[in-house]
Amino acid sequence: MVALRAVLVAALAASADAAGLRGRTALTVNPIRRVVTMLQGMQTKIVEEGKRDQELYGKFMCYCQTGASDLAASVQAAETKM
Repeated sequence: MVALRAVLVAALAASADAAGLRGRTALTVNPIRRVVTMLQGMQTKIVEEGKRDQELYGKFMCYCQTGASDLAASVQAAETKM
């Protein structure tokens, strides 16, 4: 009876370890999937940065085209005040 109980406890412990091992391997992510996910995240960030940079470039070009005439007008106004 004691031997049967010991065998039963050992079998339950082994099955619990096996179930825990299966659960852990199911929860780990495939390394290739991790790299693909990381690259997709990087791609999203780069696209967002590109849009932001495009907008800043547009503002800068607008300033470059109109900034010289605005500066010349303010210099002329300052000279007339003196």
